[in-house]
Amino acid sequence: MKKISRLWIIIPLLTLFVYSCKKEQEPMTNSMDQSLIEKSQQIIQRIEAFDTKLTGNFKSGENISVDSLVWYTEALENYNNARPDLAYESFVVSKTTYTATLDNGNLSMQDAAALFSSMQTDLETELANLDPTDDKLKLTDVALDSIEGNTAYLSANRVFGINIAVLYDEFEEDDDWIWGTMSGPLAGKCDGTMIGVSDGSDELQRRLNNPNFAFDQQYVIVDLVTIEYINGIEWIDNNGGPLLFWINDQQPDYDWYYCLTNEALTEQLTNAHTILYNYEGDGGVRPQGLDLSNVIIVDDFFSHLGVSNLLHNYHATYGTKVLKPIDD
Repeated sequence: MKKISRLWIIIPLLTLFVYSCKKEQEPMTNSMDQSLIEKSQQIIQRIEAFDTKLTGNFKSGENISVDSLVWYTEALENYNNARPDLAYESFVVSKTTYTATLDNGNLSMQDAAALFSSMQTDLETELANLDPTDDKLKLTDVALDSIEGNTAYLSANRVFGINIAVLYDEFEEDDDWIWGTMSGPLAGKCDGTMIGVSDGSDELQRRLNNPNFAFDQQYVIVDLVTIEYINGIEWIDNNGGPLLFWINDQQPDYDWYYCLTNEALTEQLTNAHTILYNYEGDGGVRPQGLDLSNVIIVDDFFSHLGVSNLLHNYHATYGTKVLKPIDD
């Protein structure tokens, strides 16, 4: 462009928005929402208390019923590991069986801790065997299959999501674009095509403003705040390299028509998303409590102390989201 909670357990929460790839926490808008959140918090407290008993020194002499064991192990594994909020292209299912020795329908917390430890070992093994490695556990369903004498037979039925659906349109193999345009028609692709149609910054901007998720209710943005000049000079990685496009004539590959390959643009898109959506103090620029409205990328050139620089300057506008009444 030219110049310019960790709550992954399956709880039926009522949400105002439907995301295909990512969920953002939204403020509650009615008493029903609030009551469900309070119920969720109570459930989390129960799960965390159970986790504390398993990992702490509080389980000596305490017993747990087999029905409670089923509920707590299922809830804790989902709470710690599952990502039902993500969209996946496909799924694989596994079933692993376990046994527990009972005493009048109960078992000791020591035995419960050992059983859950086995479950976690099996889960880690299954996740390690998935390919690609960004596949995730979607859910675990623990069931009591039978009780024979003093032995309980349980099973953990796990659903793994394969290939997380992309948040933005992907850059294809031939999506190699000139970084930006300082004057004249848009610079186009690195192979000399698409001149006047688009360039690297336009392709990034289009994706950032059109993610692959939608809201199921109309809204307006108020209390707008624009953060300007977000760029690779300020945002650098652990090796000192720019997270957003920035190149100067001290680098051997400096070129007025510098080519951003599809791999480089994919990395730029990922970095930009993180910076724009993470809150201040947590690796991003997003003001607390505000939502991203739109992004403008300005192609820029400047010279300082005899060094010429080409870069993308991001201008991000945030605000408070206000829902519009739903028409009958």
